[in-house]
Amino acid sequence: MSAAGSLERARPRLALRCCPVHDVHDPPPTEADAVGASPRVRCLLIGMQGGGGEEVFIRDLVADPPARVDYSLVIEPHESVPHARSRRLTEIAFNRVVHPSLWPLQGLRAYDVDETFDLVHVHVHPHHLRLRRDVPVVMSVSNSYFHYIQDYLHWETARVDALYARARRVFRSLRITNEMVAWKRLAGISMFSQFSKAALVAHGVPSDLVTVIPPGFPSPTTSARVGEAEEFTFLFAGRHPARKGADLVIDAVRRLRRSGARVRAILVGDPSFLELAGEPGFEVQETASRRQLMEELYPQADALAMPSRAEGYGFTLVEAMSFALPVVSTTYGSIPEVVEHGVTGFLGPPGDGAAVFEAMRALATDRAAAREMGLAGRRRFERDFTRPRFLKDMRAWYDGVLARS
Repeated sequence: MSAAGSLERARPRLALRCCPVHDVHDPPPTEADAVGASPRVRCLLIGMQGGGGEEVFIRDLVADPPARVDYSLVIEPHESVPHARSRRLTEIAFNRVVHPSLWPLQGLRAYDVDETFDLVHVHVHPHHLRLRRDVPVVMSVSNSYFHYIQDYLHWETARVDALYARARRVFRSLRITNEMVAWKRLAGISMFSQFSKAALVAHGVPSDLVTVIPPGFPSPTTSARVGEAEEFTFLFAGRHPARKGADLVIDAVRRLRRSGARVRAILVGDPSFLELAGEPGFEVQETASRRQLMEELYPQADALAMPSRAEGYGFTLVEAMSFALPVVSTTYGSIPEVVEHGVTGFLGPPGDGAAVFEAMRALATDRAAAREMGLAGRRRFERDFTRPRFLKDMRAWYDGVLARS
């Protein structure tokens, strides 16, 4: 059956929440405003574009914010909102003249922020803000850019070190703030994992300035799963197939089918997958929306295969666990903080095709064990990765920063 035909089969739907962006103006008083409730926080949120996990994180934060936090979001370059004016000329001058020598670090965001806000939260971007001295500024970073440059772009360590030495001189001389080399004006930094925090601490950032807050996700109901197909179904969903190990998954499926195993793979996210259209054992599509992933693709899979050679965090791994899917991945970076080897899935060395094949074979040939791993993953998700847990931790982080300020 073609990918389109497979996706047209009837299956339960998940309701996705979509909330409007909050403005900083105080809404009408509610019961939650009673004495003893947490104070309302008016927060300027400076986000990051790109369409990947970084933008998803920010847009989800605005659509589903922590309790009594009102965000004003700026995400596009040179974008202004009430009470926060982009210094467009400063951004353009820096990004055209200085930034080329600092690539691939993110470009500058510069703002004049008035007294309306209680807090400014910047995601990833180096920034220069003019605001009241008593308004704290915090940063969130999913993974350190040090690892992005080293492991995604494959720069030699000496070249990465030279880049950050150059950034340290530039940022400090221009009073620009950055999480790695110019952090002294920050009231706090949040990271997704201990692995990411360790990178900052190793470069001199005080450990007590960095708080680890794993991301949180909605909890699909158990009825969202589709009944088991005759063939064991692996899902691969990613826009960067070489980095995320799609070649290892494709090779393992071919080998398994040659050995007589009844397996197939759904491959989503890259035009190169269309070359497999019509080959037995593969259902492919170039793109899929997040809604389609949640409502159609995760529910019809038996396991997720995402053996990444490098990964910022791995939202897909957590989402798969929320659907009680066992995971095949690697020991890179923060992945072992998400997937427990032998309990919620299998992890092997990055780039190890033999390990990927053995992990996929073990799951495909023992459905009972695969289901138990999936249920263990769901229990882990409910303990550590739910949206309410994340929102509670974010609100506590904000409260701690405001109290210290």
